[in-house]
Amino acid sequence: MDERPIHRRILVGGCSRSGTTFLQRLLAGHSRIQTFPETGVFLRALGMRGTVLPWARLGLTVGKERKALLRLLEQLGLDPSAAPPLPPRRLLLRSSVGDIVKFLDALAQGVGKDLWLEKTPRHVLHASRIRRLVPGSVFLHILRDGRDVVASIVDRARKHPDQFHGQADPAYGIRQWNRSMEATRQAMGEEGHVVVRYETLAGYPEETLRALSDSLGIEFEEGMLAPADSRGFVLEEEAWKKPLDGPIRPALSKFESLFDEATKTRIDEGLELGFLEEVNQRLTRSSARIWVSEGRD
Repeated sequence: MDERPIHRRILVGGCSRSGTTFLQRLLAGHSRIQTFPETGVFLRALGMRGTVLPWARLGLTVGKERKALLRLLEQLGLDPSAAPPLPPRRLLLRSSVGDIVKFLDALAQGVGKDLWLEKTPRHVLHASRIRRLVPGSVFLHILRDGRDVVASIVDRARKHPDQFHGQADPAYGIRQWNRSMEATRQAMGEEGHVVVRYETLAGYPEETLRALSDSLGIEFEEGMLAPADSRGFVLEEEAWKKPLDGPIRPALSKFESLFDEATKTRIDEGLELGFLEEVNQRLTRSSARIWVSEGRD
């Protein structure tokens, strides 16, 4: 096992269908970065729906996050006897998160990597708390135009109704996007957070990845433009994420073709677009590809 210390822990979140897997796939092309299937580990510890659980507010845990780590081993096809030991049950949340970090560190070091990336979109709802709990971490927030996000969520629900029951109503996507944007807005007042625009990443991948590499303290590698095989972190049953192997192709907007005029108006009026406009103005003024927070913890 490579015992080099972990250089950086990368957390990726954002509203569903905003390009979190796209960003993950690009960063997975870096030779030093190990990435995993979605764990949801911090949702289990802090609250699945984005509201912090009462015991978590008191700094306590009931240990549900251990199940997420066991599931991760199964997804990776690792024999538990040959993998890092599953952490013991803890009473204190901070101790449990420390165990989670050591567990993921060991998985990365076991394949010779000194950075790891965990991507669970809804982790964005706890972004500030997670980033403060995980030492040496950077939280990457990916933002996509809310209209395109809502359209993609509705399209996915129509194609896979059994997996996404109730999400064909645009109101669901509007609500999720607004909540994610508010969580990102609050997080950008603290250190350790970076905003990436999906449209910028898709349109200017090399420049954006160079800026991201600099923010992570690593060298840009050309391999990031020839993305890694996603089968290592996208599960076979996640058909809505395919195809992910092959050339970089930005997702096309479905907003205009999917909805009638009345529905488009309802979506426009329901989305709280103010923060997205602020991000766009900030990036335009600075000619930057990403926004790195400069706040204080």
